[in-house]
Amino acid sequence: MNRRTIAAIAAGALAFRLALMVVRGDYIVYDEGYYLLLARSVGAGAGFALNGLPHAALSPLQPLMVAALTLPGVPDLWVSRLMGALSSALLIVPVMAVTRRLVSDRAALAAGLLVAAAPALMSFTPFFPGRSWNLYFGTEPLYLLAVLSATAIGMEAVASGSVWRYAATGALAAAAYLCRAEGIVAAPLIFLAMAGDLMRRRVPWREWRRFAIAALVAVLTVAPYVAYLRTTLGRWAFSGRVQAASRGDRPTPTTREAARHGGSVLEDFVWRGNVGRFTSELHRLAPDGSRMASQYWGVVRDEQGTSPEQPAARHTGPAAIDSGVPIGTTALPPMSTLAGLWRGLRAVMPLWFMVLGIAGLALWARKADALWLAPVAAAAVIPVLFSYIEPRVLLGLVPLTAIGAGCLAVAAGEQLARHFGVRHAWSAVPALLALLLVWPAVRDGLDARSNRTPLQQVATAQRAVGHWLNDNLPPNALVMSWHPAIAIWARRDWRVLPEDSLARIVNYARRLGVGAIVLSRVNPSPIADLPRPFTVLLLDSASVLPDGAGLSVEPVFTAPLLFVGRLPGPSR
Repeated sequence: MNRRTIAAIAAGALAFRLALMVVRGDYIVYDEGYYLLLARSVGAGAGFALNGLPHAALSPLQPLMVAALTLPGVPDLWVSRLMGALSSALLIVPVMAVTRRLVSDRAALAAGLLVAAAPALMSFTPFFPGRSWNLYFGTEPLYLLAVLSATAIGMEAVASGSVWRYAATGALAAAAYLCRAEGIVAAPLIFLAMAGDLMRRRVPWREWRRFAIAALVAVLTVAPYVAYLRTTLGRWAFSGRVQAASRGDRPTPTTREAARHGGSVLEDFVWRGNVGRFTSELHRLAPDGSRMASQYWGVVRDEQGTSPEQPAARHTGPAAIDSGVPIGTTALPPMSTLAGLWRGLRAVMPLWFMVLGIAGLALWARKADALWLAPVAAAAVIPVLFSYIEPRVLLGLVPLTAIGAGCLAVAAGEQLARHFGVRHAWSAVPALLALLLVWPAVRDGLDARSNRTPLQQVATAQRAVGHWLNDNLPPNALVMSWHPAIAIWARRDWRVLPEDSLARIVNYARRLGVGAIVLSRVNPSPIADLPRPFTVLLLDSASVLPDGAGLSVEPVFTAPLLFVGRLPGPSR
């Protein structure tokens, strides 16, 4: 296949993603902020920590790469976004390589075009609630690039017998695991697909040494992270994500129990708009007020070296408008797995694209080689079956659908050329499908140029507040806020704002040495009527607020957007 053609498609995909990134403006979604804060912690030598504690819920590879790339002084926000955009654009390379082995060069070109045009595979888009699903992904581009590259190189390794390709397959499979929790499913299945292909080819047993090399490379790559989890959690584990989503009032939840309960909360949040339940589960303080109840915000070890979940009272606060999900708490019947899977698929790709993809894969993919696609598909579907249904978990199905749709589009174009004499129809049909596919992202990008969407306006305000804190707080002051963007723009270490009474929040903040608590009208707040859209409470070691006492602060700064007040100590 012509390398110039591949480079042109990748360059076009990257340019379009960069344009969308520019019009996105200041908007930082929650997970993006958490990964940035993890990267800053690593870069500052404080370890893999969030909220001041060792972290186990989010996977480490993307923050580690951002921390390494920011060492020369490049802004970490742009490093993170460029990494996502570049990974998403380069995804066409392994997709085209896999499609070429399955079908043909022409089908590979069509699949590459469709992957480049799929809105759900573009970093940071779409992000307009009410029109499109908020499919932000921070680690998904890197994960998909790793898992599909492992698939493509694994296929080549078995066919060629190259030791280096085997080793690269092991490293990339391990990288997929280090990117996202879905990699726990994908990585072992890649090795199963490789073993199945070797057995199908009936290679001599001595050739299995190369397979052993790939497995050894993978084990050595993931070993440091598994050891970190063992040290942090006090038990052997491959991920801390499921336990971090579990309830605080279950002392020793099993993995299945934690997944089921955490899944129900997240399912209510994603599909029913029950923001209050989600926030009250995730943002509760422990009963003693010394830490957050959920391990998502960091792992606290007791004297025995374990990290149990502790009971905590529930506190329901106002719903956040920044979630991208309609606000509401109406109780609905439980959603069946199949119904949720269908809704999730509709969220990540249009129906016509799904139909074309399934038909193309069924008709054109060679059955033996097509088994190499199973790890990516299983890693998308299995979490849905055992945990909860979230649209972005299903993003791995989009490049597979593009492969099938590309095969069908080329076949249709060839039939047009053969029967009607339409020149270059084999490439015109995929190009037309790509234009239809990319239109939603173009529309969203055009709407965002004015920087007037609600999320953009909130994001610009968060940046202004962060800059004020950066200019006026002591260099080492900690910032507590609901949204991590405040601390990111303030260039300060962050502590998550609990959902609790103001007195308990202030006492908790004092224990942590927080210098400023940032409250906002657009996020859950312990104060119902804030004087400004953003209110900053400045604290020191003497600041107190007895439970049940009214709020009394010394005004420090007032502007249309921001009110800053100092919480007095007992002697003031």
